[in-house]
Amino acid sequence: MNKGRMKKRSRMFFAMLLSFLLIMGMGMSASAEEIIYGVPYATVIAVLKAEAPQQKLILKVGEYTFEKMMADFGTVQVVVQDNEDGSRICHIPDTSLLDAFVADVNVALSGVPAENDSFYYYDAATGTFQTYAGASCQQINETGAALIYQSLLEILADKGTEDKTVTLSQDQLDLVSLDIPEEILANKYSIEGSCSTSFRGSSSNRIGNIKVASSNINMLVLMPGEEVSMNQAFKPRTSANGYRLAGAYSGGKKVTSIGGGICQVSSTVYNAVMNSGLTVLERHAHSMPVHYLPLGMDAAISSGSKDLRVRNDYPFPVLFEAYTEGNRLIVNVYTNEILTAGTSYRLHAVRRGSLAASAYLEVTVNGQVVEDRSLGISRYSPLPKNDEEAAED
Repeated sequence: MNKGRMKKRSRMFFAMLLSFLLIMGMGMSASAEEIIYGVPYATVIAVLKAEAPQQKLILKVGEYTFEKMMADFGTVQVVVQDNEDGSRICHIPDTSLLDAFVADVNVALSGVPAENDSFYYYDAATGTFQTYAGASCQQINETGAALIYQSLLEILADKGTEDKTVTLSQDQLDLVSLDIPEEILANKYSIEGSCSTSFRGSSSNRIGNIKVASSNINMLVLMPGEEVSMNQAFKPRTSANGYRLAGAYSGGKKVTSIGGGICQVSSTVYNAVMNSGLTVLERHAHSMPVHYLPLGMDAAISSGSKDLRVRNDYPFPVLFEAYTEGNRLIVNVYTNEILTAGTSYRLHAVRRGSLAASAYLEVTVNGQVVEDRSLGISRYSPLPKNDEEAAED
């Protein structure tokens, strides 16, 4: 016989036994002197926990805590069996109050969006992007409810007075979808293009420049038909704008320049926008290879000579997100989830010798590659010998 059937039959037995005991008038006032070891008797939680009415069953779900005192379960009927070895077996035939506690917790959790479940949507009325709290929430499932029930039985079986804490894991929770207003769902945005590059080993000044430049384009909104210049978006490279001296490329050489390192930001942006289907109007390869991206996939900028310019040819606004996390720079481009569904883009490159690469933009529609567009060849000069930091730009 499997454990499920045994458990079900055990509950049925205890329920029948409780009914019999209640009819016979045995249960509700049993004292310690009247207890016959090994023989079940009926009582209520208020009697069983008369010395600890404030003892708590504490439930933790993520960052949230819910509590229930034994006094709150006072009228709940319990079948108890005390054994000579001091152990105790308890069973609750009617779990209505416990089920109501679980239901109350689920009502509270329904107002708490699941972690990492929020999303951006475009509010046309204000012309701004807003954050929707979430599309789903956690709810206690049958496995979680069974754990809570078992934990209450353990409190009742234990003659101590200490609180008992139950922490629910993901296995004891279900992710339940919430209703989203139609006007918000129609303007829901998701990441269409993304790129992440590492700046591990960079100087503190270079890392600082990356953080300044990325913060300047974070939450940038590009309207339909609008263009953006990264030179302008990053703001002038001056100390007043937070930039510092760091290594950079200039004329095929490594130099120290204020704002050195921001080309890593422009290169990361280039990959993200290409992967999102935006139009790149201007892009330049570095004079020498960089360490954070393959050949053919970088984008150098320099005030007055080189720029990365992007245009939004979508019929809706797009949103840029740029930030650092650990030793990585992340750039995401958000587009309308419904209007871009089914089409995706991927920038990639093929090496042509040791110092050249051909770049391509792969276009996929409904899972089928429909084009692998050639973007031309990028050529580079060799890095200076014995200069390990030459690829810093």
